Amino acid sequence: MVDSVKRLTFVMIVLVATATFSSVAAAADIWIDRVEESGRLLVPLRGIFEAAGATVDWYGSMNGGTVMITGEGKVITMSVNSHQATINDAPVQLDVPPRLIGGRVHIPLRFAGEGLGRIVDYQGDRVVLKSTTAEDIVLLIKGEATSGVSIPYTPPPPPPPAVAGQLSITSPRPNAHVPPRAEVYGTAPGGSMLIINTEVRAQDDGGLLKSVPGIRHSVPADGNWHFSVSCPNLPPNIAEPLYYIIKAYYETPGYRSPEVSVKVFR
Repeated sequence: MVDSVKRLTFVMIVLVATATFSSVAAAADIWIDRVEESGRLLVPLRGIFEAAGATVDWYGSMNGGTVMITGEGKVITMSVNSHQATINDAPVQLDVPPRLIGGRVHIPLRFAGEGLGRIVDYQGDRVVLKSTTAEDIVLLIKGEATSGVSIPYTPPPPPPPAVAGQLSITSPRPNAHVPPRAEVYGTAPGGSMLIINTEVRAQDDGGLLKSVPGIRHSVPADGNWHFSVSCPNLPPNIAEPLYYIIKAYYETPGYRSPEVSVKVFR
């Protein structure tokens, strides 16, 4: 009788262990369309990485913005149509940037997946995001696994040409997250002198904490300018969170333009 009880107990332990292992190893299946650019698979921002346990934030509008994915001790930031990305504030150059397609943000799968510590394994009509600490995620591609039709990527129209007397900051977008050296793009009259200032402000009351002196640049003849500005960290005794105001104006002989500005975050 005792031996029978022992054998029964052993069998139950084995069954429970097997069931537990199966539940851990089981894969979550997610259907996606095949969206490719230059051989890179782009996938919708939400759903996949939230299933992987990451937190996904989007800062921007229907015309562009910045993605932040947080998980596995990593913070990944990317901006729509920008090849510049960061992992824990370290700059990374993307082969293909995030795109806005059909009103949804699509991001490069391999970069984001590997950035979160996943192994990205392409298996014909599916992609498996493998992990040693969590369940695998299987992406089933509609374009191959079913009769669905792939969604081609249509590049956005080019920005309008600079207009004499017009001043703008076209990137980064308002409320985007930027690295310590932010890449700023805009338009101004060709040949004018552009002045850029950066202010560091406190989120709680908007108080000015630091002002980075103006940087002067000559605007190229075509009116499109691109410069790097500093969004500095402050000493630990300064309260956070912070935000930054990037301001720009231009000068020509006898004239100073009104300022334009954009509010961004680190």
